[in-house]
Amino acid sequence: MKKLVIFLSIIFFALPAIAYQDIAPSEAYSLASSDANVYILDVRTLAEWVWVGHPGVNKAGEGATLTGKVINISVMVEMFNEMFDNPFFVKSVEKVFPDKNMTLITMCRSGGRSVTAAKALEAAGYQNIMNMTTGFEGDKDASAYRTVNGWKVDGLPYNNSRVGGYTVGFHGKGNAFGIYE
Repeated sequence: MKKLVIFLSIIFFALPAIAYQDIAPSEAYSLASSDANVYILDVRTLAEWVWVGHPGVNKAGEGATLTGKVINISVMVEMFNEMFDNPFFVKSVEKVFPDKNMTLITMCRSGGRSVTAAKALEAAGYQNIMNMTTGFEGDKDASAYRTVNGWKVDGLPYNNSRVGGYTVGFHGKGNAFGIYE
């Protein structure tokens, strides 16, 4: 019995820990800005990316360190007013980030889809996945407005254009599979 416990302990500690880590938007900004091997993976739809905004250089020039560090690959797509899983999500991520030891921080509107993305990436073998817990817009207040937390509410730099990032993948709009700069 003692040998079995020792054997199982060795196996347990020898296996790589695969569990995404939750982090706050400010931590994500700091990590992506200071480490060349850390990227923010915005998993929202292309429409959210363009019209709601995304982390990047704002009009005051803040956030320049995020240029090229924020990538949009939708984990879900919308067609005919319905959302469904993007069948090309993992393959799109693998094309952009073939090194599965690179650190990717998943982000969505408020933290739900980014968990789905983090789990899918871990299942595909990515080793360093983080999830931005409150996302870009955060939680709703008592009046159902997103004013509680999130990247925007925290005052972090963002813009409402395609400047400062790239969007990749199938977006549900005709022949919309590709890279947009």
